Amino acid sequence: MEVIRNSNRSYTLPPWLKRKIPNLGECSHIERAIRRRGLHTICREGLCPNRAECYSRNKVTFMILGGICTRNCLFCSVSSGEPEPVDSSEPEMIAEAAAELGLDHVVVTSVTRDDLEDGGSGHFSRVIARLKSTPDPPVIEVLVPDFRGSREDVSRVAGSAPDIFSHNIETVRRIYGKVRKEADYDRSLQVLSIAKEEGEKGLLAKSAMMLGLGETEAEIIDTMKDLRKAGADFLAIGQYLRPGLNQVPVSDYITPGRFDYYRQIGNQLGFLGVAAGPLVRSSYQEIDVSLFRERSPAEPEK
Repeated sequence: MEVIRNSNRSYTLPPWLKRKIPNLGECSHIERAIRRRGLHTICREGLCPNRAECYSRNKVTFMILGGICTRNCLFCSVSSGEPEPVDSSEPEMIAEAAAELGLDHVVVTSVTRDDLEDGGSGHFSRVIARLKSTPDPPVIEVLVPDFRGSREDVSRVAGSAPDIFSHNIETVRRIYGKVRKEADYDRSLQVLSIAKEEGEKGLLAKSAMMLGLGETEAEIIDTMKDLRKAGADFLAIGQYLRPGLNQVPVSDYITPGRFDYYRQIGNQLGFLGVAAGPLVRSSYQEIDVSLFRERSPAEPEK
């Protein structure tokens, strides 16, 4: 595999991960719309390296169900601990913010809420319903947790008819237990399968992987094949970047050429679209899914 081994666990980035930061003044309108309504974003809470660029392009990913996660994945910077009460005003506040910002593609994710009986699936449904009720509804993409594998909870969200149902596999089977101790590789695949089975006909499914945790080429391709069998239509593949000292170190820096190779593999496997690159994230440099709204989902690999 074309990689740079990070053997000394340093923070020195290869040149392709360094780029000019957009003018922060261009981002202030997003921050104002978010903060005024007391909303959370994964852009800020997750310390995303693309936040300034996305904000300057008028793109943002809302994070519902509070800012504290009940799990502690070792790649994620979102705070974990005792969660906050669910804010019933979030659906309305998100719809207002999306309208103010003129968003034609709204992405909504959440912390994991294992403390809630329905895992927060009902709250997701209310957000979707509120966005769909607007005069000119945007493309609605939800990026959900695993809901502990509950078919009822996954079905509740998928049945609310978002345009895109996303759940991230994150990494390969061998490494899963190391960085997602309270999650399960097969359960994540099952979430996608249930969504495709229980959602409206034409529901598009999406997932994402991060590379650089020590996975092999064969493991990456096997994971891509597993995602196709589970019904994933779109795939995003990016470089894992350690957000802080409490998270697992980077093992490898994958070259841009290698990401191009995985994009080609994904296309050959039948994904409708694959975004692959060092700074690609679930909702950054995303596939233009709106182009596929009238297309049939891809047939899963047999």
